[in-house]
Amino acid sequence: MRRFEGKTVLIVGASSGIGLAVARRFAEEGGMVICSARTKERLNQVVASLPGSGHLALPFDAANEAEVDNATAQLKSEKRAIHAAILCAGQHSLRPLQLLKASHIDEALAANVRSALLCTKMTAKLSSPEGASIVYLSSAAALIGNIGEAVYAASKGALLSACRSVAVELAAKRIRINVVAPGVVETPMSDRWLSQLTPEQREAVRSRHLLGFGRKEDVAAAIAFLASDDARWITGTCLTIDGGLTCH
Repeated sequence: MRRFEGKTVLIVGASSGIGLAVARRFAEEGGMVICSARTKERLNQVVASLPGSGHLALPFDAANEAEVDNATAQLKSEKRAIHAAILCAGQHSLRPLQLLKASHIDEALAANVRSALLCTKMTAKLSSPEGASIVYLSSAAALIGNIGEAVYAASKGALLSACRSVAVELAAKRIRINVVAPGVVETPMSDRWLSQLTPEQREAVRSRHLLGFGRKEDVAAAIAFLASDDARWITGTCLTIDGGLTCH
């Protein structure tokens, strides 16, 4: 499929994990991909590895308002209109309440919520005249309870609520916004937090996924659907991609 031929797609958090898989999927479908993360060297490697042409490495911290504003100004000066924005930047950590500090809450909200909202504002300023699509990356953790994930779940749950409000606010500009909530996907980030568990705990997490752990490409495919014209009548909703985790 070439659903994004001639379209510009902003991928925030494109340097690894799901964001990297999303960048590859959109490039394979003909999109001109703007890859964003904080590390320029890694972004340059990602852009060089993508099929197609017209891709751009745009390093900035999505949680830093000044850096987002500077990136917005750069794209505006280059007259780049955004047709889709996939906001994958974020962090995950396990921390029981007894070890929780206010700084941990602030860090999670900045990484997972502030970054998404600032980049939503950015996309709204740069959106194509015919409209655009935005996809947030939430988590199945926002839908179920897990020990040690109160802050992470709260920040990812905030994206579900933000999605609905932003969908109403931006509909007049023909900007659709949706959110995906993946279960455990095999990425460097999930590997790090799974490594904090015992082998028995890891197997318990895996067994709760009826279809096993997911692949990055599984999430990228769903995101590409939501961002495409195939989903032109879908906005303000959450697509759960979890291998059956939240079924029981």
